[in-house]
Amino acid sequence: MTNWFRSRPKLSIFLGISVLFIILLLLLAYKPFSLRETFVSNPAESYEEAVVRTEDIQAAEAEIPDLSPECGTILMTHEEKVADAIVFFHGFTSCPDQFATLGEQYFNQGYNVLIPKQPRHGLQEFDGTPLKGLSAEELAAFGTQIADIAQGLGERVVVVGLSGGGSITTWLAQERADIDLAIPIAPFLGIGFIPRPLTRPLTNLILLIPDFHQWWDPVHQMSNPLSAPYSYRGYFMHSLFENLRLGFVAEEDAKRVKPAVGGILVITNANDESVNNAVVAEFEQLWLDHGEQFLQTFQFEQELQIPHDMITATRPNGRPDIVYPKLLEIIH
Repeated sequence: MTNWFRSRPKLSIFLGISVLFIILLLLLAYKPFSLRETFVSNPAESYEEAVVRTEDIQAAEAEIPDLSPECGTILMTHEEKVADAIVFFHGFTSCPDQFATLGEQYFNQGYNVLIPKQPRHGLQEFDGTPLKGLSAEELAAFGTQIADIAQGLGERVVVVGLSGGGSITTWLAQERADIDLAIPIAPFLGIGFIPRPLTRPLTNLILLIPDFHQWWDPVHQMSNPLSAPYSYRGYFMHSLFENLRLGFVAEEDAKRVKPAVGGILVITNANDESVNNAVVAEFEQLWLDHGEQFLQTFQFEQELQIPHDMITATRPNGRPDIVYPKLLEIIH
């Protein structure tokens, strides 16, 4: 064998470099996930303080010249702190209007309702250009800020998040003892067509390569018939995988300690082709391994043909007639 390498020095050098490169890629791919910053909570101490903080956010959004009219942060209150406050985190590339109709139904049941705009979302550059540079740290800071505000809106705080908003909700479930119930809906913790064992290494690898733009619908691009008028039709790949990174940060934490949140309800969709339900189930098992008997799950049956975005009321193939009553039934 030694003579073989000696007789082929150039090939031997190439093979050696290739092996080292593969080893380096594997080390980088399987490195643990973490945030580069820490986030300290500063809960609102009163209803008035929570409203002022929200109005400050809304005032800052009003200064954004290209913000879509439907996409500002929404606050619905009964003009005092009530028994139940609920936060809705919209999905990746969507905006607060996604939850407006459902939020009104919870408001009518006595909840104070907060539907914040996620960072870099809701602008009129519908190709998704504003998402370039979005980070897991930015999402964690945003989640912390909103969870702090919610403390002044209700004695009991419920946090709900769809898809990318579900990633934020999952992270908050690990971090915040002052949230009574966390409800990730179809949480974006894995991509549907990527096998579960490859999801984590692929996330690290994608974040190592140069960023690039992608369309949700490569054929129709800006004319995607399933996009809401205010939604981005595209995104930058790093911004998508930064949502996954935040979820994997929560997973690393869940391997060590039980979630801080009071209770967890995970809602999934058997018809969902966008997120990987096997990865979600793996995460649920981590929580169960801590003896968290308060963890509950619910799954919409595949036969219902509900799309991944089960919340947007105007989606052509949506089923709010099925989804909304069920959510109102189980989220209490």
